[in-house]
Amino acid sequence: MPSATSSSSKVSSPPAAWRSSSPPRAGPSTRTPPPQHVCAAVNAQVTSIPGLAPPHFDFAEHVRSRSYTMQNFVFGDDPFETAVLLDEGVERLLPDTFQRACASPSCTFEIGDAGEKGRGMFAVKDMPAGALVLVEHPAVVVPYLIGLDVPLRDVYAELFGRLPPEAHRALMGLANSREDCDHREGIVRTNALGIQLDVPDVAHPELTTHRAVFLNTSRCNHSCGPNARWEWDTASFALYLSAVRPIQQGEEITIAYTACTRPRGERHSTLHAQYGFTCACTYCALPCAAASDAARVALARFWSDLPPFEAWCVDGRTPDEWLVKRHLEALRLIKQEGLQVLDAERHVDAIAMCYGALADVEMFRAWTERVREREARRVWVGVEGRERARRRALVFAKWLSNPASFPAWGWRRTFCVSKVEGEEEGKGEDVV
Repeated sequence: MPSATSSSSKVSSPPAAWRSSSPPRAGPSTRTPPPQHVCAAVNAQVTSIPGLAPPHFDFAEHVRSRSYTMQNFVFGDDPFETAVLLDEGVERLLPDTFQRACASPSCTFEIGDAGEKGRGMFAVKDMPAGALVLVEHPAVVVPYLIGLDVPLRDVYAELFGRLPPEAHRALMGLANSREDCDHREGIVRTNALGIQLDVPDVAHPELTTHRAVFLNTSRCNHSCGPNARWEWDTASFALYLSAVRPIQQGEEITIAYTACTRPRGERHSTLHAQYGFTCACTYCALPCAAASDAARVALARFWSDLPPFEAWCVDGRTPDEWLVKRHLEALRLIKQEGLQVLDAERHVDAIAMCYGALADVEMFRAWTERVREREARRVWVGVEGRERARRRALVFAKWLSNPASFPAWGWRRTFCVSKVEGEEEGKGEDVV
């Protein structure tokens, strides 16, 4: 099986982050995969999760191809340490120096009693949609699947042991809903969020999804209509948690553990299998599951069922307001189901574009202003994200001052009129 070694790495400038490690040690020398029936079970489980692995995933070859490194990443002037177990190919693709993460806002949340759910995160002040709740580095990061010929309890014990005492105590205080593995592994499997890391272009590469446990964000409980969402930024090796709708002081801050557009029964089945609880959130407590399921399925399929914007612009058979009404209905369902996490802003963008194509100055300005206000509140992750926000702000200012500068301005009026006139001329020729 793969070897697990501690490797040395260079130190970056202290203001960003650097890596530390203990002296290299010899890892297991064999690369023998588990028995065939175990590999078959893992293959079936992994390929059943959409987007996790390619259909031809082979756990036996995956194990034979792995070689791991265990080390610490150290962040900030007031150092925070992350203990990582990574495939050596993945580790080599990480930057030598991480970018400095945005400063985490102060006094936005507290960890408190959440009743039957255990502990939870609660807002200590009112926060508008788009507000940044926290920025956090993970305490530990491990591959989604670990293929080693040493007991995993030993791997996790060593990994946890690399943390400073305070972080180690906090990590050990997280919940464990698993009874089928060691306690430390259970903590990771119960509390980890699935972050994405780049993998090398090789045969049988590591899975891009990795398990990351955070001392604060992992305290967030699940809701099928969450009021917050998290984004991962590899460049700073940090998670950004932000509000997707207004959150009131004292309100619990929740995230989604599973795809919220799935029917209620499927969500409950997944949550019970993976985390050992049955969701009793506000949205699961609503009496009519069928109506809620239909709304969520419609939202899941919305964009794939929708004709392209350009096609609507030239389709004279559909009413002018047809596409606007489709997006307004989607926004209504999003509000009804508490699914602002689905990026409701995209529908606002689309409505502004529709009114631009209709050359409706008043409505175009009104909806574009909504887009601009939303983007001003939004948390833009990473240097590239913040630069994109700056450029978009300049573009919105230009469109608001001169709507006709919008690239698709009046398309619906221009192309539909031309198309209808052409069809009318054709009909006349046929009659003649």
